[in-house]
This record gives sequence, structure tokens and C-alpha cells, in this order.
Amino acid sequence: MSSNQGKRTTEDSKYSQMVLPYQEEALKVLTDFVAIPSVYDEKSKSKDKPFGENVDKALAFVADLGKRLGFSVDRCDGYATELCYGEGKNTLDIYAHADVVPVRKEGWKHDPFHLTLEEGNLYGRGAADDKGPGISCLFALKALMDNKRTEGVKIRFFVGGDEERGSSCLDHYLHAMKKGYPTFGFSPDSDYPVIYGEKSIYAYKATYECELDCEDFSCGDALNIVIPKCSVRLKSRIEEAKLLAMRFSQRYPKVRIAIEGDKLTVTGKPAHGSMPWEGLNAGLFMLLFLGYLYDEKRARDIFEHYSSGKGESFRGDFRDKDFDCTSYNVGKIVYDGKKVEVYVNLRFPSTMDEEDVLKNCALNTGAEIENLGGSRGFVFDLESPYLKALVNAYREETGDKESKPLAIGGGTYARESRNAVAFGAQFPGRDYRMHGDDEFFPLADFQDNMVIYAHAIDSLVQLLKEDK
Repeated sequence: MSSNQGKRTTEDSKYSQMVLPYQEEALKVLTDFVAIPSVYDEKSKSKDKPFGENVDKALAFVADLGKRLGFSVDRCDGYATELCYGEGKNTLDIYAHADVVPVRKEGWKHDPFHLTLEEGNLYGRGAADDKGPGISCLFALKALMDNKRTEGVKIRFFVGGDEERGSSCLDHYLHAMKKGYPTFGFSPDSDYPVIYGEKSIYAYKATYECELDCEDFSCGDALNIVIPKCSVRLKSRIEEAKLLAMRFSQRYPKVRIAIEGDKLTVTGKPAHGSMPWEGLNAGLFMLLFLGYLYDEKRARDIFEHYSSGKGESFRGDFRDKDFDCTSYNVGKIVYDGKKVEVYVNLRFPSTMDEEDVLKNCALNTGAEIENLGGSRGFVFDLESPYLKALVNAYREETGDKESKPLAIGGGTYARESRNAVAFGAQFPGRDYRMHGDDEFFPLADFQDNMVIYAHAIDSLVQLLKEDK
């Protein structure tokens, strides 16, 4: 069995038998769902299609599917599709999303919007994040409905249209539409065995007075991604820059420095903002280079402050019993000839206050700090019967007794709701290339998730009926 293929659940589980008749239809539905290129589109958005034409098509697809499967449907002003089933004192929410991140088609071996089964893997944008897990979970719920296992509880299956850009869809659902929070909820959009805690995530701008003899520049597209490449036009010391580039290449062999005429280009390595130390920030290395070239200490200071990604140099590496570090990702840098503005994606233990974290940053870096907003994280009670039910469903169906509940730096729908956590669908030790080229989901994992989700939902329904 390779690290990315092979069944994990047993075939004689009662839930395996329950979902087996639904697997073929679920795969056909996923094929049609992936074929919709549901990337946010500014040009085609409108009042009733707030995220653009293709995201709306995906949400309409879910609505039609929900009606066929026996749910009542609410299109939620175009922000999401809500599928409801049953009535009861308590409510179970399930949060999935139909939107996907953009693709670079030249980087794909497979057509990103045609679900391709090859060597046991389902290739396509959204196959793993989050169309595959969402459809797997939905058909697990359908199997339970048909077997009369959901009576006495109201179930809301929410499919959002803007999870990848900040979850404005769920915010609209809960607040503008006043749908209310669930008794309990989960999102099939992360890792097993369960995510019990998420760091607080904020953004801030750090401004440094700084003069460099180069043209104004801006680099970086998203605050939650390490800057992979940047360029600037030099105004002086071109020959010195070429010599410095040679020394830089020796000291930092994984960073590429190129000088063509008066143009300096630095190429690093992208990484997710929750773990900036896994990348090489081209913007920070460019500031370090310019700082040495033009003898500007403040530019070198910025590199010193943020190159590790953990804030140790300014005593910002906060941690607690649930979260082992704080992360600072520089996702955008702007220089206007007099000052450098550094835009930072900040993730820290949820027990801390963001103002305290930012005050520390201002005090120990000397920069002017502006809070750009964000969201508080959470830690869910590990002794909660709901959390235990999820972990037990995973362990009983897979036999994996070793993997422990996780506290992460990433953000899911769970932080936007209350009484909710992320649960699956990625198994420990697996990499489905989410957000990357040739994203995939093993067919066996797609089927196994259906088994685990059926077990989990059944257990949660019974707890909610008992009003635990």
C-alpha cells in the first residue's frame, strides 16, 4: 500500500454495508461537480451571484442534487446552498464548500476540471478540497436518512461559496440571514482524527522608515502565502550588485538571485502562511540584499524580524499547552521611496489577545503596527461527548488508535460557527496536493470517508436525541 492509496476501513462494518449502494452514484455526482470551475470571478459577480457565475453554478448544482435526494433547499441569497432534513429540538450542522482555488493549467498533467481516475486516484481541482469530502459526507447522510437513522434531529448541510477567500458565505448565513448556531457541527475539510483547536488568525501592516536607491515596488499576492518571486529596478551600484549576488548565492544557495541590466529578481519558494518556515520568502531576501547593497539597516532588520517565521527575534514566539508556536508570514511588501510596508499574516494561540501580540511586535521591532483585522481561534473540550463520538467513529472504522486530536494553525469553517470542529477528510500521513497542481483524492479514501461519516453522523444524532 502506498502512502496515498489503499482502503483503511473494513468491509464488514455495518456502515460499510449501509453506504455501499450509494458509492457509484456519489462518484458520478462528484464527476459532474468537479467539472464546474467554481473559482471566484470578480467580473461575473452580481447581487444574486456574489462570487461570480461559476461558483453560482456549483451552488445551483448542489441545490438540484439536494432536492433530488429529499432535502428542503435554501439558496441563501446566492452565498451558499443549505440542505435541510428533519425536525427536532437540537440541530446538527455540516459545513462543506463548493468554491475552489484557481489553477495554473500549465502545471497540471490532468485536466483540472475533468475528474480523472488514474492508478486509484481521482485527479481534479476540488477533488480533495472540498468537493470530494463534501459529496462523500452528503451521501453518507443520505444513507442514514434512507435507513431511518436521523429522526428527531434537525440536520443542516451547508455548502458555501466563499470558504477559500475568508468564509463570508457562512458569515452571511449565520448573521445576515440569522440562521443561528447549531447544537453541534463539523466540517469535512481538514484532517483526521479531529481538529479540536485552531489558532487565532489576524493580519497587520508593519511600517518601517527606510530609504533605498531603487524604484518603488510591490510584491506578493496573498497574505497567507510566502512570497515566491519579486523584482525591482536598481538606480545605482549595479556592478556592486552583481558581486553581491555571487556572495548571496554562496550563502543562500536555495534562493535564486538574477540581475539583468538594472533589474534585480529574487526567486524563493512558496509555502502556506501557517508554516512560513517551510518556504523561502523572496520579498524578505530582496530586502536583505538591498539592505546590504545600500547600507540600510532597517531593510536588514525586517529580514531579521521575519525570516524565521516564528518571531523569536522580537520575543513574539508565543505558545501554550495546545499550540506549539506562533507564525508570522510576510505575504506582501510595498516600498514607496521613503518607507517599507510589510503585510503579515499572524497566527497565535487562541487564549491570547491580539492587541497584546501586536503591542509586543511594535515594542520590539520599532515598526508602526496597524491591525487589519482577523478572527479568534478556539479550543474545543477534548472531554466533550460530541468530540469523543467523532474520534471513536474514526478509530472504530480505521483501527487507527495512535493518531491524536490536533490543534492547528490553519483556519476552517468551524471558527466561523460555534460548537463546531473540523473532522477529516485527510488521513494522517497523506498529502493530496490541496491547492497545488494535480490535486487528487484516492478513490478508496473517497469511499472510506463515506463509511466514517455515516458512523460519525449516526453517533452524533443519537447524542443529540439524548440531549447530551
